[in-house]
Amino acid sequence: MRPEHHIKQHLLERRLGIESSHKIPEKVTFLRPTLTETFESVPGPSEASRIPSDKSPFNTRAASVNPMNDTIILMESALELKAGRILMTMEVVELREQWPKVEYVDQYGEIHHTTFDFWIRKRIGRTVAIAVKPLEKVASKALIDKLILIKDQGIGGYADDVSFITEYFASEYAAANAENILFARRARNEDDVHEARELLLNIQGRVRFGELMKDLEIQAYRRNALWCLVDEGWLRPVTPSLIEDHTLMEVTHPDLGSTS
Repeated sequence: MRPEHHIKQHLLERRLGIESSHKIPEKVTFLRPTLTETFESVPGPSEASRIPSDKSPFNTRAASVNPMNDTIILMESALELKAGRILMTMEVVELREQWPKVEYVDQYGEIHHTTFDFWIRKRIGRTVAIAVKPLEKVASKALIDKLILIKDQGIGGYADDVSFITEYFASEYAAANAENILFARRARNEDDVHEARELLLNIQGRVRFGELMKDLEIQAYRRNALWCLVDEGWLRPVTPSLIEDHTLMEVTHPDLGSTS
């Protein structure tokens, strides 16, 4: 980060009444998850129907661990990497990458095969095969026509529906927020989340994200708990954006029965 950006950030925080502490603690106090990960087992192999090449002069290659089934998940573009992170934070209970491989017949009677970038099962049970493509490819209409053909021909019996994702959905800010949510799930401390939820019960309307951490000796505990509540729907940015300390948030107070 450039020095001038630090100065602007500091001035903005001062104007908003946010005081950030940069003191180095005597002992590590950043996390205290209720459930501690042991990392005793090695993640399982990818369940992809095709394995992307290790390198490409055109697209990013990436691999991470799918927290839903503890397997390696392979992505062959930066857009897929962002889309995967976002999908994991939604109402999705199962996710596979580079699957399924589907056969379909085009308007001229020729047989083709295509492999979807993601396949998901939603919490309600509905399954969707998803193509992840840059907006410019979707704008050409060829992709839409192909997806309609595949859906009309039954998607090979692999899914209930087809869809697509572009950078409009898988934006930089949405992926960054998703990464914070995924981290917060792993670092979740139930006492901290309960304390943060009680704080939000006394707040109506809008508040700066950093305001919820003022005057705390250790902000990290509350910050992680707030990200858990973003995940649960208690907090959301007034304008879709990267969530930072100065971001204006809306407190939504969802049904308490679903958060107890």
